[in-house]
Amino acid sequence: MIYINKDTSNVFVLTLTEEATEVNPVWLFKFTWETDVNDVAPLYWIGTDTSLYDYRYNYFTLVEGTDVTFRIGQYKYEVYESPEGSSPTDETGLTLIEEGRMVVNGTGTTIYD
Repeated sequence: MIYINKDTSNVFVLTLTEEATEVNPVWLFKFTWETDVNDVAPLYWIGTDTSLYDYRYNYFTLVEGTDVTFRIGQYKYEVYESPEGSSPTDETGLTLIEEGRMVVNGTGTTIYD
């Protein structure tokens, strides 16, 4: 599970490399809001792995409000791998590596917006 706080720098750790088939992949994250009452489109983010030990874990820093702006609530996340040097804008043709749940906490934007 990933926990994100609004308007702040958030760090989280995943284990993606162990399932990857690409060498030095680009990690594309897809976030789908679970309270999709307004048909909100998924959000995409290319995460940069800054782990010194990526064979054990992958370390990401996401600045909410700058890198991606989320609504408060629950999300489904999917992580796709893409070849090194690419800049994917969606998951078309990419390999799904991991999926899970994410919670965004904070004040201001409610799940009813």
